[in-house]
Amino acid sequence: FFSSKSNYQVGNHLVYIKIWNSKFDFMTRYGFIMKNIYAYSVFNLSDDEIDHLISHLNKNGNPISFIGYASAFEKICHHLDDLESNPIKFKTKSLITISEALNFYTKDAIQKYFGIRPLSRYSNNENGIIAQQTKDSGSKFRVNDSSYVVEIFDLKKDKKLDYGQLGRIVITDLFNKATPIIRYDTGDVGTLELNEDGRPYFSEIYGRKLDLLYDTKGKIVPSHLSAKLVKYGDFKQFQLVQKGLKDYEVNLNTDKKIDEEALIAEYRGYFGDDANIKINYVDEIPLLASGKRREVVNEYYA
Repeated sequence: FFSSKSNYQVGNHLVYIKIWNSKFDFMTRYGFIMKNIYAYSVFNLSDDEIDHLISHLNKNGNPISFIGYASAFEKICHHLDDLESNPIKFKTKSLITISEALNFYTKDAIQKYFGIRPLSRYSNNENGIIAQQTKDSGSKFRVNDSSYVVEIFDLKKDKKLDYGQLGRIVITDLFNKATPIIRYDTGDVGTLELNEDGRPYFSEIYGRKLDLLYDTKGKIVPSHLSAKLVKYGDFKQFQLVQKGLKDYEVNLNTDKKIDEEALIAEYRGYFGDDANIKINYVDEIPLLASGKRREVVNEYYA
């Protein structure tokens, strides 16, 4: 259902970019072939490997659908930025990002190079597809209320919150009959609201509770603050880290120096005038073992 809302139907040619086991058994590999799924590892995204993937898809001759980590598409788009012209000749039928927040740069770059507006999906291994943006929902995430009861709880207490309040995302799975999952804390944080027709949707999904940022008074600030870094330069990668109650670091993978005073002044406006903000220039922001990359990290409240 949710795949069809992104213009993907089972059997369409699909490139699935995530972390995969190094070896597939025969039945898994056969199933991929029968479903036209191309399993592509997130660790195989060097410049040469991206060029080879695009060349292969150009020769395929069929419209292509994509699903994968948001950071994987970010890396592909940064590589395309360095080329003189867009090498993509195939038609992109749909593109869904998973597992990580889709930042403004990646969303705009996908539209530019792939010719399609990407949609973001919220899911986990324990349950499945919890919510997803659709072609008609804009930035709203339509909740899979046919499969789950989704509730928002206070960040610190087991108290259910009203619609429109930020809190922990808690799931009750209506169809897992083998092992009932009742009010399961996903570890993620978001805001649930109601449409005009009474159906729930997520207006915000912030990701892991451990990735929330706090100001110098201990109050939560929006995690999308990391996205505001893009206006200070064309970064290959960036990361915002809270090291202590008043200590923050900005990690930038870039070849150019930035206006550090302006950046620090802006972010003190978010965190507090007494915030200590340090800027680090790095060669790489490494992937986690899961193959994902965190744009926001809280080491103080972990």
